[in-house]
Amino acid sequence: MTFSPSAIGTGPSKRPRLHRLVSIVIVGVIAILGRGAGMQVVNIKMASLAPEGSAWHQVLQDIAQDWREISDNTVRLQIYAGGVLGDESDMVRKMRLNQVQAAALTAEGLSYIDKGIYGLSLPLLVDNYVELDWLRSQVEPELRRRYMEKGIIVLAWADVGWVYWFTREPVRTPDDLRQLRLFTWAGDPHSPRLWKTAGFHAVSLSAVDVLPGLQTGLIDAVDSTPLTVASFQWFGITKYMTDLPWAAMTGGLIITQQVWNRIPKGLQSKLREAVEKRAQRIKNDIRYTDNDAVAVMQEHGLEVIEITETEKAQWHQLIDQYSHLLKGTLVDSIMYDRVLALKDNMERSNLNRPQPN
Repeated sequence: MTFSPSAIGTGPSKRPRLHRLVSIVIVGVIAILGRGAGMQVVNIKMASLAPEGSAWHQVLQDIAQDWREISDNTVRLQIYAGGVLGDESDMVRKMRLNQVQAAALTAEGLSYIDKGIYGLSLPLLVDNYVELDWLRSQVEPELRRRYMEKGIIVLAWADVGWVYWFTREPVRTPDDLRQLRLFTWAGDPHSPRLWKTAGFHAVSLSAVDVLPGLQTGLIDAVDSTPLTVASFQWFGITKYMTDLPWAAMTGGLIITQQVWNRIPKGLQSKLREAVEKRAQRIKNDIRYTDNDAVAVMQEHGLEVIEITETEKAQWHQLIDQYSHLLKGTLVDSIMYDRVLALKDNMERSNLNRPQPN
């Protein structure tokens, strides 16, 4: 068969249309090839203990969507939630092996990279978020530098919430807590020894083993945030919450410098900005969600144990007596001294400290 020009639409009246079509196709191909040559697809695995469906899990999914849109689908963040990739110590280990490239961690996980972060989560260090925000602003540049030196980029800091004691039996004083078996994180070589020195019985478990540990009676007490306890359904066994904000648990979203450097610098700033916006939003939500979580758990049988000023003083006496043991173990000595010095300076300057909501 012989094809004439008119058979393929190239007659005098159809040539302009064909030329426009060819031009559009060529431009499209050049754009696709240019994008592919300039920016290869970067696949990133992000791990978290946040349960699927939780507020934090939703934030991580939103960040993944933001990154796809901002990068024109060349930076793809895959979220592995609920501890499917292991405990936070496992996540850090896998990041070092490049099996995971990013993570949303609490101070516990971040401490496996640098112990300075726990300086912000010392027991009874601060009374409210005003104090926490000020302290964090003072040490944040130093913490970011430390993580960068270890090959980690901090994309954003985050609040995990206030830590309280959730127990199988009512706890009002440290002596009450000494009668129970306490959960401590597996992989933390210091906490069990520190608790034992202070006369407590600590049991090391991974986070995913807390519920079985409570069900079998292996542990009786967990220090955690209300939102975490509600999300993991621990409150069905730990039916009592001591109404004493034990510590402000901070956290962070991090990524390895190795994979971060594969992203063009102009794009990095946009991706980081998207993370910070999402982190700020969830931080504001977390500061109010804990109260909601407590209310929901109370509807299902949780009892909040109010303590007297005398009983509260006993907890402060405990910290005064044993907090020095945290220096050089749970927290590195330099950050420990700096945080306490900052706290003293904050108190002397009479910083406005409203009561936490």
